[in-house]
Amino acid sequence: MTNHTQPAAEGLAVARKTGRLTPADTSAQLAPWRRAHQLTRCSLYWIPVKAFPMPLTQKTWLLRFLDRLASTLLEEFQLRREIFLQYKTVVEVAEAFQRTSLEFMPNLGLSRRPGAAVRGPATVEELKEFKESGKEFNLNDYVPDYCYWFLKKSGAKQLETFWGHGGISMIFIKPDPATSPPPLPFSAAFREKSRIFKAMDVDGIWESAFALSDGFQAKSKELFGAGLENGPYSGIRFILPVLQSSDFFIQPEPEFAKWFQVFDLYIRESPEDAGVLLASKSDLDETLIALLEKMREDGLAYPDAR
Repeated sequence: MTNHTQPAAEGLAVARKTGRLTPADTSAQLAPWRRAHQLTRCSLYWIPVKAFPMPLTQKTWLLRFLDRLASTLLEEFQLRREIFLQYKTVVEVAEAFQRTSLEFMPNLGLSRRPGAAVRGPATVEELKEFKESGKEFNLNDYVPDYCYWFLKKSGAKQLETFWGHGGISMIFIKPDPATSPPPLPFSAAFREKSRIFKAMDVDGIWESAFALSDGFQAKSKELFGAGLENGPYSGIRFILPVLQSSDFFIQPEPEFAKWFQVFDLYIRESPEDAGVLLASKSDLDETLIALLEKMREDGLAYPDAR
């Protein structure tokens, strides 16, 4: 994905649409993010990273950015964040994944490239061919693109643990009343005496149980589960689209429209794009510019990605 200067005519159209009297080139204010101005059906931004796993300096800056962005989106637009980790990335962070599973409560679902078939279990013929080839076995070649959704809402800690390996996706969506549990009927005195409340996060477990009622799951299966309705994946709880920058330009409108029926904003570590993608249903320039200006005032500069 490359950075393009917005043509004057297009800029004027955007200015009229947003209420600005004159078109504005916001490239410098949005840096280090770059906007694909030629794309008009959504707002698409990209930031480069040097490599995956991500250098610590870039990871640190992005974590601070994402934390501030999540707070802003919740406060200004009432959008909550849901975090996903690709199954095939877990091998790189296996120890951390196992150590935090009881705390983060990962729930298995499916991720899917637009229009792509979902790989089934390895066939007898494939296994025979592999055995005869003498090649090193790689389990990832024989499993679908599963992903985990974290039921426990401790986003900053989850990103600190797993961000930077190229396997995190996030969606920002409106609140779902079905996920709001009633308070547990235990007094402060009982909680103080109870060994169970001291040993584990009972309230967090209770909230995570209600997260399983989240409506985005059924909606995602309806929109992204074509061809999987009666197969081995019919019982999967959700399907997350895996998008890269080219999808926003080449996918047909019916496919494109599905994405923003499930989420308002999408963020993904994209190894294919050598960076991180941020796609928003609505124009996010003003929000990002204000956030980035504050980060610069705080002395937080993005490290060079070259």
